[in-house]
Amino acid sequence: MGFRRIGIIFLTTGAVAACGSSGHFANHPAPPTPVNLTVYINNQRVSLSPSSVGAGPVVLIVTNQASTAQSLTVLPAGASAAQPIADTGPINPQATAQVTVNLNTPGAYTVATAPNASTEAAAAVPTGVRPALLKVGHPRPTGSNALLQP
Repeated sequence: MGFRRIGIIFLTTGAVAACGSSGHFANHPAPPTPVNLTVYINNQRVSLSPSSVGAGPVVLIVTNQASTAQSLTVLPAGASAAQPIADTGPINPQATAQVTVNLNTPGAYTVATAPNASTEAAAAVPTGVRPALLKVGHPRPTGSNALLQP
């Protein structure tokens, strides 16, 4: 009786182990590991560190040290009227915010404050805070072999 149970367990284990092994799946590479960039806003300018990265996901960690609430936008350089690639809501003075953006296309991007206005006419008025320029280079390698990464 004991041998019969062992035989059934052995056959069941073999059958379960064989399930799914006949299929073939595509092993797509993982996206690059995100890079953290720090953004510092004061009354005069937006500072960015580092100011150049390879193409891929980027996490902007923003601190507002200006005397008023500020919103941050990321636009392709020279495209002031374009839809922002990423933006934050208003960030209160002395507060922080975080925004993740996929910058997969190499080129230059403007990281600037956006007017906190409810009308298009008011939004067209410059904020007086000088923007930062982010340079995005060739794509970074995949994160497929990065340990302890999601």
